[in-house]
Amino acid sequence: MKVEGLIECVRQKLGRVPGLHSLILFGSLVRGDFIPGTSDVDFFAVLEDGADPEGILSKIRPVLEECSSSLRSVEVDIAWEYYSNLRDPLNLGYPYKFLTIYHRDFRENHVVVLGEDVVESLPEYNFREILSARLDGILENLERFSGNRKMLHILAGETARLLAFIHGSDLKKDDVLKTLKDLGDGDAIRIYEAYLDGRKTYFDEEFLKEFVRFRVGKMRKGL
Repeated sequence: MKVEGLIECVRQKLGRVPGLHSLILFGSLVRGDFIPGTSDVDFFAVLEDGADPEGILSKIRPVLEECSSSLRSVEVDIAWEYYSNLRDPLNLGYPYKFLTIYHRDFRENHVVVLGEDVVESLPEYNFREILSARLDGILENLERFSGNRKMLHILAGETARLLAFIHGSDLKKDDVLKTLKDLGDGDAIRIYEAYLDGRKTYFDEEFLKEFVRFRVGKMRKGL
């Protein structure tokens, strides 16, 4: 009911938006493991080539935030990309993880709010290729977010989730945690449990950085 009510609200308040090819709801709210106070509400705005992203996002964001307000999400996250870049998200535009390493979850857990479905435009990547690119991105962000404990906690949580994913987990939070427990990785379990507990920031920067570097190194050895 949460999903249906949100979609109805957005459709009623937005209508047609020039330059917006599609608006898609995806992630935990569609997957069924949304946690108030922990999860985001995730939208993907697909823009017509040449459209003004700032203008479109400034128009749709207030509506999406208003329609999502009762869900008590951490934030309403709006990713965007030009339609023509969807033929190769890894090398064109921005390589969002939901379009690359987690693209199967996106295919299976999305709802078209406005416009057309775009999943058939997405390519099938070689898993080693997209995993390598994702690990590179994590290490780049590790340097980028140096000094920002909040973002380092998020990055460490994503590293723990990716570790579970490559060991057979789907993206449901309970399954990620179960897989980490099966692996016996105590630090990964503590980091992911802190994320589930309202994104608590318990850990110091050096611990988080070392955790990310070591786990990325382990995952890279498996390539």
